[in-house]
Amino acid sequence: MKRIALLGLVCFALSGCGDDGGGKVTNEFLVGKWDCVQKEYKSSYDSKFEEYSDYVESRSEQIIQSFKVVNGVLLLKTGDEEVEPVDLDEVYNNLKMEGKDYDQEYVINRNLVKNSSNKFTYEMEMFSTHQGDKIDVTKSKTKLLRVCTKAK
Repeated sequence: MKRIALLGLVCFALSGCGDDGGGKVTNEFLVGKWDCVQKEYKSSYDSKFEEYSDYVESRSEQIIQSFKVVNGVLLLKTGDEEVEPVDLDEVYNNLKMEGKDYDQEYVINRNLVKNSSNKFTYEMEMFSTHQGDKIDVTKSKTKLLRVCTKAK
């Protein structure tokens, strides 16, 4: 009997009380108003040591976001900005993006996680290399972390 109770307790602890943590964000989950804290971190590259410095917080702001499904399309409204469509399949299918724009190459890693039934986290990290001339190369990385909680 003690083993069954202990097993039940372990399962309860591992499941996070049925709070859906670590899951995939869905359209239905996002519908509603969200209170988000967005922080931006920056890091520079030391070419002599050939390594990035530790991240330093460069900006922090509170953002209110609203999601709504209209005609089967998930729409996002952030503050006073224009409404824009969101395709979660596109986000999850492109968690890593690479590209080149003029004299800059970049790699973007992003992640969207449902932390609980009323909280999600969006994280984006961008590594960029700017090629000024053949000698002058500037590398940097930026991290954006947005933690959103369902507004009541």
